[in-house]
Amino acid sequence: MKIGYLDCFAGMSSSRFIGALVDAGVPAEILYEAVDALDIGARLDLMHIKRNMIETTKAHVSLVSTEIDLESTPYYELPIFIERHESPENLQLLSTIIALISNAPISEKAKELAIDTFTFLAQAEAEVRALPIEEIYFHEVRALNTVVTVILCCVGCDWLHIDQWYASPLNVGSGMLKYPQGSLPVPTPATLKLLGDKASIFSEGPQKELLTSTCAALLKALKIKFEPCPAMCITRVGYGAGRIEYDNLPNFLRICIGDTKVGKKQTINHEVIVIEAEFTDLQPERIQKLQQELYSRAAQLAYTQPIVSFTHKVTDKLTVVSLPEDAVTIRHYLFSQIPLLHTVHWHTEYYEDLIHSEELVLTPWGKIKVQVGRLLDNKIIFVIPDRQVCESVAQKHDLHPDQISKTVKTLFLTRKNS
Repeated sequence: MKIGYLDCFAGMSSSRFIGALVDAGVPAEILYEAVDALDIGARLDLMHIKRNMIETTKAHVSLVSTEIDLESTPYYELPIFIERHESPENLQLLSTIIALISNAPISEKAKELAIDTFTFLAQAEAEVRALPIEEIYFHEVRALNTVVTVILCCVGCDWLHIDQWYASPLNVGSGMLKYPQGSLPVPTPATLKLLGDKASIFSEGPQKELLTSTCAALLKALKIKFEPCPAMCITRVGYGAGRIEYDNLPNFLRICIGDTKVGKKQTINHEVIVIEAEFTDLQPERIQKLQQELYSRAAQLAYTQPIVSFTHKVTDKLTVVSLPEDAVTIRHYLFSQIPLLHTVHWHTEYYEDLIHSEELVLTPWGKIKVQVGRLLDNKIIFVIPDRQVCESVAQKHDLHPDQISKTVKTLFLTRKNS
């Protein structure tokens, strides 16, 4: 199982999440393409900076136009929205944000994650304000960059294909946030509503909002488990830097990605029990029903095959593969159902799974992800470059995708053999 672990000792913001995703291997190319495809006048900048002597990636979303202050202008007041919609006064509503995401040229998985994020955020705001969700205006979503950064986070998460996300205790910050309607304590009521009773929180460092309500909603959409980091072999680590550098707190988010199966020290320890029995004169319908009953008793595999004896008598052999803990139940069931030759044979066998992992290959076109299949002795069986990325690179450089794929494989194998 592929695991993603968010180390939120300095809280979390969507821009830090983007930086950490890229630093952990998400191709910057797919995020640039997502921004361009949105066609809403936004721009993504990625840069490598040092935070507390650690190399990190910083992400910043801005407008192509320099006449508008993206950090302070509500996104629904931006010209690009006012020009495209007849009712700009309603553009801060959840329905408009969902429409924007639904029409975005990104994967369905990324769309679903982004829509869930803003829906959870609206639900939390509606509850703490005692208003219908249809009347919630995203006053905290002060600029278009919040919508864009959430979409980019979702695109990056979709690319990683994490089976389960985990998170450390969350540093939520402290102090007060000032709004036109008044001030709210940190963490805000909506943030606490979104975190619920599962997340462990604390406050350390500057009097700032270190965990935004938007990120709290994103954590909920990712179905985060707030538990200690599970046992895993770490395959990559990413650091995403924040905008401000604090004296008493390293302002970055760390992502650890790993797999519960990857590792050179694995041994062949998978056991199954193979159960065999012979019978005669069993009709096909009875065989089919017998197989169904065996599967209902946790059989991993059940099949029959004809056997011809030296007297030319035809019998059938039933073979059942089960886990060790289910073998006794299955043997007892066979004895109770079939007048066999009063004998059931069984023995232990071992099986080996092909180990699957993802790795990054440094190429002339940047880092490209590959799927790698290995045996337990670490022998590489196959290497499959990311097809979507290869096609994108090939189109940009006027090459055939197979050329890109072949080069990526060669570079990967050369690195492993050197």
